[in-house]
Amino acid sequence: MKKLLAAILAVSVMLVCSLGCITAGAVGATTGEVDVVFLVDSSLSMKTNDPDSIRTQAIDLFADLCTLGSTKIGFVLFGSDINYSQEPIDINTEEDRAKIKKTTAELGNYVKGATDTGRAALYAVDMLASDAYTGNGKFIIFLSDGKTYVGKNKEGRTDEDSMTDLNSAIIKARNSGIPIYTIGFDAGGEVDEAELQHISSSTYADKTYMTKTTGELSEILSEIYVHHTGAENNNIISYVSDGGNKDVTFAITDSSVVEANLVVMHSAPLDEIDLYDAHGNPVLFDGTAAAISHSEKYSLVKIYYPEVGNWRVSLRSPKDAQIDINCILTRDYNLDFSLLTDKPIANGTKLKFSAVLTDPEKNPVTDENLIKKLVGRVIVTNSDTGESVEAPLEYIDSQYKGTAVLDADASYTVQASLYNTNIDIRSEIITLALGDESMVEPEGPLKLILIIAGGAAVLIILIIFIIKKLKENIRMWSGRLVLTANTGGMPYPPAYFDFAKKVPGKRKVMLSTVMSAAFEKGEASDAIPKSITAGIKITMTESGDIRISKAGGVEYSGGITLGNNIILSNANRVTLRYKDKTGSANSLIIQYLRT
Repeated sequence: MKKLLAAILAVSVMLVCSLGCITAGAVGATTGEVDVVFLVDSSLSMKTNDPDSIRTQAIDLFADLCTLGSTKIGFVLFGSDINYSQEPIDINTEEDRAKIKKTTAELGNYVKGATDTGRAALYAVDMLASDAYTGNGKFIIFLSDGKTYVGKNKEGRTDEDSMTDLNSAIIKARNSGIPIYTIGFDAGGEVDEAELQHISSSTYADKTYMTKTTGELSEILSEIYVHHTGAENNNIISYVSDGGNKDVTFAITDSSVVEANLVVMHSAPLDEIDLYDAHGNPVLFDGTAAAISHSEKYSLVKIYYPEVGNWRVSLRSPKDAQIDINCILTRDYNLDFSLLTDKPIANGTKLKFSAVLTDPEKNPVTDENLIKKLVGRVIVTNSDTGESVEAPLEYIDSQYKGTAVLDADASYTVQASLYNTNIDIRSEIITLALGDESMVEPEGPLKLILIIAGGAAVLIILIIFIIKKLKENIRMWSGRLVLTANTGGMPYPPAYFDFAKKVPGKRKVMLSTVMSAAFEKGEASDAIPKSITAGIKITMTESGDIRISKAGGVEYSGGITLGNNIILSNANRVTLRYKDKTGSANSLIIQYLRT
């Protein structure tokens, strides 16, 4: 029914658009989808201003933090020339992550030459501007002490030549919608903050950051990641270890979270770290529900589709170690943004904005726990002067609406944003050329037709919603079971069973059917006695949880026991233990992932 509703919405939009071009086109930015190039100063001055080479740690941390399948990472190391470069590569697998980190480890604390900032910045902008990626969110993170100094060279380049290239890079970045976030390294107290501030402010990045430690760098990268991807960052705790165990609680507040990243910065490597879910059950770092990556300066715990509730991490670290913990939550949402004008783009033109927060199927998000957190705004920027103003967006009937009036004969860019202290979900940028009249709202009969068409679409949606409520029992149930079997001492790789693919429209299935569909014949599906699997029923409840009926001869651990059933919420698991005819102990782990 949800897909049918999305289809009706799509048809309605197509109907309206076929009657006249009245919007700039809905554009959206999905949380977590980014293309980033790290521009890394590796000139000799960095020996003083970044002696521990924490700038390469920034690349590693970002690679660990990013969501697989929606991120590209590249980097450029420079001094007098380009010392090393890596075109943006897709981070689709753990192997891709490892490749990036292997390269940065091999580079180590590589330093060479003077500081030709302009040459390197233009190189990095050209690399990212020509990147074929068609998704959302291109930006550059520039890590440097900000001191342009070309020095003597065979090419005869001067500081003025470098600054000319830098200005060209800034203009190209601004025109391509590529902000350059600057991070100044100031361990030696010699950073040129003014130069870094000029680069960031001129490319519409919010500010310049200064750091001396890895802990500070973690907070900076988290802020940039949140600002540019729409994730949510929560600073949980900072403390000095007493050498014993420390329990730290963090909250998953709503069901929109698809990944929770617990970033633990530590001045000395951790001795131990354990994770417990919202029910107090231990969670394995096996890549199914959670995974962990370590480095000398940080550990990152990644939790997939975490259940709403209070989670806990238990840490043990050497005495006097400094520990800083952030929790970054990634949501699978889009911000669709459109606008109308009352006349062609010029001084005095009135802009009418509409922004909708949608899920992956383009349905409006109505989760009040999330909506209440967010404030809407539109950022309107004069492309000629670089000056920006903000117009508020008010939440009305599942949409954020607002207006603004242009104050000059110029071209503009506009971008919608839903934000609070910890979240900033942004749409793509719409460019408004001076004199453009393609978005002028139609008048007369055409406008009336569009209003009638829009009303019809709303009526259809309302009817579908009522039918959905009346016929909830015929919905298409969806969810994934992850099955891990160990029979006769032989572990099998995890197998998967998707309700929507295997038994569409049904919410009840026997475990024997699940095993036959998930495992090849002759594998675990046959090794587990049918007398056990045929007596266990798996049901998806109205609330979207999984209910597993108990059978004789089986021990159960995990989940919530309710009468003769085990209840699994999203990402929960239950272990079934039993003995076969030979008396050998076998087990089957069932984990439920809501989709």
